Amino acid sequence: MTRFEQEWALVPTGARWAAVLVTLLMAAFLGGIFILPLLLEHEYKGLLFVFPLFLMTLIGPAMMGLYVLLIGYVYGDARRRGMNQVLWTLLAIFIPSAVGVILYFILRNPVPVPCPACGRPARKGHAYCASCGAAVRVACPQCREPVEAGWRNCVRCGSALTATSPPPTTAA
Repeated sequence: MTRFEQEWALVPTGARWAAVLVTLLMAAFLGGIFILPLLLEHEYKGLLFVFPLFLMTLIGPAMMGLYVLLIGYVYGDARRRGMNQVLWTLLAIFIPSAVGVILYFILRNPVPVPCPACGRPARKGHAYCASCGAAVRVACPQCREPVEAGWRNCVRCGSALTATSPPPTTAA
């Protein structure tokens, strides 16, 4: 499964149908306002005039459909990250000019890592699972804070780190 397919799977089916419905309704409305009167009055100058107008009436609905899909993605991604999905969806909808969506992408939490022992999600700053106590990430032997694999010293307490290896995995 590609990365795009994984992210696309986060968009709820209702948001996908809403995007299609919004796109079709908006295209029909704009086509009825701009193109239909020209075709009924026979005052158009051939296809060279109607075709660009037809394309212009599709750009707005397509952008609105993409925006609905983006709001659906915000909902699904916030749920995956353990954030309040309803709050972030409402912010994405009601803060104008897509500023709410941009704020979401700036302020979102990292994706939680599943515990190798019990499978419950562990947040970024946690070295041990809050549920079962199993090691989720490599920890400093002195202060027990999470450290990254290439570090020689702990950035929190300064103690020298021996070979940092990935956390032990236990068979469930």
